[in-house]
Amino acid sequence: MTEQHEGDRGRIAICGGSMAGLFAGLLLRRQGWRVDIYERSGEELASRGAGIVTHPELYRVLAACGLHQDRSLGVEVPGRITLDRDGTILGRHPLVQMTTSWDRLYRLLRDAFPSEAYHTGTAVEGFEQSGEGVEVTLSDGRRDRADLLIGADGFRSGLRARLMPELAPAYAGYVAWRGLVEETALARVCSPDFIDWFGFCLPRHEQILGYLVAGVGDDLRPGHRRYNWAWYRPAAAESGLADLLTDAEGRRHEMAIPPDLVRDEVTARLRADAERLLAPEFNEVVRLTERPFFQPIYDLESPKLVFGRVLLMGDAAFVGRPHVGMGVTKAAADAMALAEALEAADYDHRVALPLWEADRLRYGRAVVVRGQELGADLTEGAALAAGRRPGTQARAANLMATIGIGLATPS
Repeated sequence: MTEQHEGDRGRIAICGGSMAGLFAGLLLRRQGWRVDIYERSGEELASRGAGIVTHPELYRVLAACGLHQDRSLGVEVPGRITLDRDGTILGRHPLVQMTTSWDRLYRLLRDAFPSEAYHTGTAVEGFEQSGEGVEVTLSDGRRDRADLLIGADGFRSGLRARLMPELAPAYAGYVAWRGLVEETALARVCSPDFIDWFGFCLPRHEQILGYLVAGVGDDLRPGHRRYNWAWYRPAAAESGLADLLTDAEGRRHEMAIPPDLVRDEVTARLRADAERLLAPEFNEVVRLTERPFFQPIYDLESPKLVFGRVLLMGDAAFVGRPHVGMGVTKAAADAMALAEALEAADYDHRVALPLWEADRLRYGRAVVVRGQELGADLTEGAALAAGRRPGTQARAANLMATIGIGLATPS
């Protein structure tokens, strides 16, 4: 990609300052576009500790952003192990991978993007298109005129809601409990053979996994890192999920609940279930986590991504289940594909955007379908919990996830 001076190509406004927005902003600036990112949140974004499994495709996009990475990006794991209920290692699969944290990668991107062009506490409230460009209305009353408007504002995208109000994320029937444990605390009760590997345990219709990520302040020194875990558990929408999303005051939250509002009895049930269902090592992981939190799992598949001069990317466009390990990489690839399409079309959006859309629709659909395949056993568990007749998906789908996470890259 040929690097140009800022503003040579024109102006682009980005709604959303997380991964997809930052990847797009950095790549497009290097092409010579003037880019402004508008992020609704008035504070620095935080993931509360989500882990990321990296892919070669992610490294390629980081390099294109001018961010050449080495082992300082994360923790290298030698492979994967699967534990039985009693802690016996059922299988060991050598596979060297780099695991990192959302916070580490976000900070890397955020520090590379100019602060004066990253506008916190500013939401995109609306827009109007014309042959000359897009006029964007901002929450502080200002208006911004750009050649293109990119919606990169996540799976609950406000921009997508304006473009396709009938489209909403579909609940998959289960949630992901998550948390972080200090490596030093875990080392007192678990062996390095567990801690250093990417670990799995598979209770019936459930799955827990975990791996090391950087510690506080991106500290990668052994003994200063953290163990990141995710436990996928069925929760029928009309019963289990409704209870999980209800706080101590009896208020029902939609789609997600802030971690500090999760009821104590819900967390207590989780810990009791961990002792009953999980390998001893994973039981310790859950026990040592001060405040586990959960995220309902959703599918989202947009039928269209380009609306004149407005486009959707990242989780605003497609949401695949986490088993595929493609969320951040997909956001990066969406941004890279856009930059490449614009360059190939000599920066004529009328030529570039339809080609980009066709490519990303295929890619996004493949990610969603693969996630559904890998999560089929968990969805079946939710159907059983709700008293419904399950589908024909086999438990092998859950076992496939032990080799599928972080590996599947749709063609």
